[in-house]
Amino acid sequence: MGELNFFQAIILSIIQAITEFIPVSSSAHLLLPSKLLGWPDQGLFFDISVHFGSLLAVIFNFRHEIFSKSFYLSKFFILIVVATIPLVALTLIFSGITDFRWSLTSIAIANILFALLLFAGTKMNHLNTANNNKVKDISKLTINGALTIGIWQTLSIISGASRSGTVITGALFLGYKPEDAAKFSIYLSIPTLIGAMFFGLLSKDILTEDIDILMTISSILISFIVSFLTINWFLSFVKRVGYLPFIIYRLFLGVSILWLI
Repeated sequence: MGELNFFQAIILSIIQAITEFIPVSSSAHLLLPSKLLGWPDQGLFFDISVHFGSLLAVIFNFRHEIFSKSFYLSKFFILIVVATIPLVALTLIFSGITDFRWSLTSIAIANILFALLLFAGTKMNHLNTANNNKVKDISKLTINGALTIGIWQTLSIISGASRSGTVITGALFLGYKPEDAAKFSIYLSIPTLIGAMFFGLLSKDILTEDIDILMTISSILISFIVSFLTINWFLSFVKRVGYLPFIIYRLFLGVSILWLI
């Protein structure tokens, strides 16, 4: 199908950086240009590059916590590790499952289904607040809670499910604050992004790819900048507005894709 040109690489870098952290599925949005516009597959090295840029953005955003020695001795760090275990286990057991290329129909259905699940989780949070049931702070998260959220995260292997969306939905169902659910999903992106890069580098396919240095550096830089801006905007937006706009967007996207095909 050919290789990405510079313009396509920049657009895909922006798409990945925006959708990596908000509950709309980055993998689905990266597949759509190929499925709908006939763009070339971005390739493993491009995936690794933009993931690296997003990873740097998360680390830079939470640098004061991450570069503190006490962070790695904290309960919060242990909870991140525990929540990551189910996805790592699933990836090791079903090697290559994350390389599936899903159809437009399955992507559309997944967007609709997981939008409805996010809506259900949001409504449950609102009902708890209305009934004067205290919505829990993420500092109250237990090992069992982290493991449950981690199990929710394994659903992100379904293209269109959204990694951040599944994590947030799981946290909302467990009764945690919407903004805390968003922040925990961003922290969980750190081991997930590292894992995606690691398994990508292990793939034999990467050895056959031609690497454009300028395109690679540009993709990393754009991914870093846009990811950093998205993280800060997203955390603020969720606290002020909530998840309803993302739910409506995903329903619209899913229905639109089904209509187009």
